[in-house]
Amino acid sequence: MSTHFSVSVHCLLLLSLSAPERITSADIAGSVNTNPVVVRRILGGLKKAGLVNSSPGTRGFYLAKPSSEITLDMIYQAAKDEGPLFPIHGNCNPNCEVGIQMDSLLTNLYRIAESKVEQFFASITLEDMERSCSQQMETTQLETERKA
Repeated sequence: MSTHFSVSVHCLLLLSLSAPERITSADIAGSVNTNPVVVRRILGGLKKAGLVNSSPGTRGFYLAKPSSEITLDMIYQAAKDEGPLFPIHGNCNPNCEVGIQMDSLLTNLYRIAESKVEQFFASITLEDMERSCSQQMETTQLETERKA
């Protein structure tokens, strides 16, 4: 699995916390610390999934629906790679009794695990993530103020 999921969550949290203001891909890229082209590519996938919208020009991106209606599973489905969540190493020695069993042993286990991850992600909304993020920001601010 690549970092597209975590970057997608990052982008959507920025959009959600700044709503109703719109944010440009350059501003988001500054927060993610990556190139705006990477952010636009990820936001393009989120737009295709119906999670964000944009305006022509440099007006920026915004959420296409309330954060309470966006689940982590929706984000995961929009951001995931073509490959499995848990890839199996290939090129095992065909003469090894254990090596030739790895694919069949792990494939079903990994499929079940990914299904459980998706079920768990479906129970968490972007709004839940907003609350957690806001609480952590408040805690960090209080700790910083105490140290000063």
